[in-house]
Amino acid sequence: MKVKNEKKYACFDYTDGCNGDHTKNIYQRGDVVFKPLYGYEGNEDREPCNEVGVVLQVHDEFELRTDMFGNESVSNLRVATKEEVVEFRPILAVEMGFGLVVLK
Repeated sequence: MKVKNEKKYACFDYTDGCNGDHTKNIYQRGDVVFKPLYGYEGNEDREPCNEVGVVLQVHDEFELRTDMFGNESVSNLRVATKEEVVEFRPILAVEMGFGLVVLK
């Protein structure tokens, strides 16, 4: 899943890694990723993450930056599903054309 313009979600003009390793990363700019419950080792006793982020920058084959949870290892992420985007980031779902916001 990918957004059309990842720059819409960025506060800065990020550039990818300069040595070419960023092209080996499984994610690229604009990909929508999910950081699941207890997203990383050592976080077992903390609150759940359950965050959806847009990839803004790819550092190398193992690290990237998102708009919601900053720099992160790809081993702690996976591609977000439509259901996760709708549940955890409904405004993004609407912007991507598949969400529904219910006004109360």
